[in-house]
Amino acid sequence: MDSSKIKQLVRSIFKLNIRQKLILTYVLIVALPLTILQVNAFYRVRIMTEKEYISNINFEVNKLKNDIVKNVEQFIKATQFVLNNQEFIEFVSTYQERSVDEIFSFKVNVLDKIEYLQYVNFNINRIRFFTNNNFIPEMWPTLYQIDRLKSFKFIDKFLSDTKQTSLWKLNNTDMLGPPLNSEEKVVSLYTKVTDLVGNLIGIIEVNMKVDEFFASELSRESDNSVTIVISDEGDVIFSKQTPAFLKRLNISSEKLVEILEKKSTAQVDEGIVHLKINKNSAAFVYTHIPVLGIKLYKLILFDELAQKINGVTLQMLGQVLILIIASSILIFILITLILKKLRQVILSMRAVENGNFDVSIDIKGDDEIDELAQHFLNMVEKLKILIGEMVRREVAQKDAQIKALQSQINAHFIYNVLENIKMMAEYSENYDVSDAITKLGKMMRYNMSWKRKFVTLKEEIENIQNYISLMNIRYDKEIKLLVNVDNEILNIEIPKLILQPIVENAINYGIEPKGEGGSIFIDGSIIGNYIVISIIDDGLGIEKEKLVAIQMALENDIETECYHGQGIALKNVNERIKLAYGKEFGIKIDSKFGEFTKVTITLPYNRF
Repeated sequence: MDSSKIKQLVRSIFKLNIRQKLILTYVLIVALPLTILQVNAFYRVRIMTEKEYISNINFEVNKLKNDIVKNVEQFIKATQFVLNNQEFIEFVSTYQERSVDEIFSFKVNVLDKIEYLQYVNFNINRIRFFTNNNFIPEMWPTLYQIDRLKSFKFIDKFLSDTKQTSLWKLNNTDMLGPPLNSEEKVVSLYTKVTDLVGNLIGIIEVNMKVDEFFASELSRESDNSVTIVISDEGDVIFSKQTPAFLKRLNISSEKLVEILEKKSTAQVDEGIVHLKINKNSAAFVYTHIPVLGIKLYKLILFDELAQKINGVTLQMLGQVLILIIASSILIFILITLILKKLRQVILSMRAVENGNFDVSIDIKGDDEIDELAQHFLNMVEKLKILIGEMVRREVAQKDAQIKALQSQINAHFIYNVLENIKMMAEYSENYDVSDAITKLGKMMRYNMSWKRKFVTLKEEIENIQNYISLMNIRYDKEIKLLVNVDNEILNIEIPKLILQPIVENAINYGIEPKGEGGSIFIDGSIIGNYIVISIIDDGLGIEKEKLVAIQMALENDIETECYHGQGIALKNVNERIKLAYGKEFGIKIDSKFGEFTKVTITLPYNRF
């Protein structure tokens, strides 16, 4: 989405009325996130369920592997029992005719022990010995002639391989099991028995029914899983449910075996693999049993599980949707009731905008809309008062303008009179009076002319010098003025008449009460980004309690009784500086009673 479309969408949202905006806010902040969270929660539940399901299958496969390993141990123990029976090995390895008594004794004392071992180990189906000794008759179901095995090709291969001493045969056909020729499927372990020089004495066979060897896993009925055993030689054993499972997947057994072998990593003995088989979500767990040279595969389908989870998800989403719709209707009703009051306020505002100040709003509650309505009515009343005051001020301003014109006429008259008096004093050679009148005239022109609100610091100091000169006529030149100001700031403009009130305070409340004259020192310099001007007098000073009150009043900009006298000048100057430059600027005062008073003015300095 480009920026123009985003701007257009934002403009469309801003054009909505407040009801539509509130409903949109509810949808975006509550309804939509709640739906997303719910869908995400169900998705997570599904993933967790699948993981748990796979975890259970993995546990079953590992348990099956452990059961198979235990069965293998039984095979090996049974084989070792026969190999370690010296009487048995000695009897079958002696190639000579045997009497009936010897055969009977062998049957009772030796062979019956092997048969007993078979009956004690319930899982073992048969323990047989195929002898190469033609002098020994067959003694069923344990002792047979080796010729019975020669019809099996895998036996010929086994016998021809001198290095191979044992052979596992999965899904073997037990042709000798009762009833005869039943062709029962078993797992067999064949072990060669040889004498000291390597001549074949016979073959031991220990077998177990396939279903019992695989702990009934192959006969278990399940709609969503199937167990497959694949040997390293390529032999495959399918579970009972495999045909129905293959039909459901619409795939042949050969293709399924190919997929399983391709997906399972040859270098890893066990693992879990997720896959798709003809659009069916599936996974399989596999593990390798090296002693048998086989891999166990348990394949599971998620379709039925996913259908159940989706059914629950849709049901819960439906409930959430109903809840959202119900809450949306309730919120719409509440918003309508709230905005009804706001509508009354808006109509009243429009009436005031058109000049009708006689409005009223029925206020019944204490909520925010009612509070807004009450403040609006209070504002209308204040507007009435302010409009009346503005009318009175306009009248007063007209009067002030007339008086200002009159004052201007009076000021010109005074200047002319002073000029005449000055000329008379000079004519009488009274030059002190002439100078005094000149300075008085300059002061009056400076103080009474307000065409400019800002003057240079140099002009302000010249006005103070004139003021001190006039005051010295009264005090017989007892007041000394010392000025030390950086030339760089003499032409800096400052608010007019911010120094004279402080100097006047220094004379009236510092030097005059002391009764012995005094000095006023004005210092001006640049400190960082500030202009700092200090006015110091050696007058009477300020009492500590009064000084603290003045300092607090100046810092906090509050009224105090101190302003009814000495503090009034400081208050006016401080307020004018703050209005001109900001609250961080202004004046500070420090004093020691009986010694001095120091007033410091801080102004901004712009170097550029």
